[in-house]
Amino acid sequence: MPTSTEQKLESLIHVLEHLSREAKRGVPIIVEGSKDLHALHKLNISGTVICIKNSGKILPDLLDAVQNKSVIVLVDFDKEGITLVKIISTYLEKMGVKVNLTFWRRLKALLKRNVKDVEGLPSYLKSLKKRVGQSS
Repeated sequence: MPTSTEQKLESLIHVLEHLSREAKRGVPIIVEGSKDLHALHKLNISGTVICIKNSGKILPDLLDAVQNKSVIVLVDFDKEGITLVKIISTYLEKMGVKVNLTFWRRLKALLKRNVKDVEGLPSYLKSLKKRVGQSS
């Protein structure tokens, strides 16, 4: 019978694999900064990633450039991230863009207080794998 750590690892891998498939299908992912972009690359998630900070552009200008019919929002899981999700979703939905928050919600629920940001995902995944490997 799998342990709760094994179940959490399995669920996390499942969500990240699904995210990777969506990115490969061409659905852009909106993240906060370049560290989040690097974290996604470490997790083998590639595709169009839009960083909303450190771009030199203001948020409305960045969001106006979104040409897709749908996007995935994957910002941090803290209070600032919650605020950003609301702002981004409202803005893009007014433009007719379908905003996918499923991955953000699933990861936020899975990670609870263990990880507060996207950049922390690779190291958390690595530590879960290590813990599961030690318990086998």
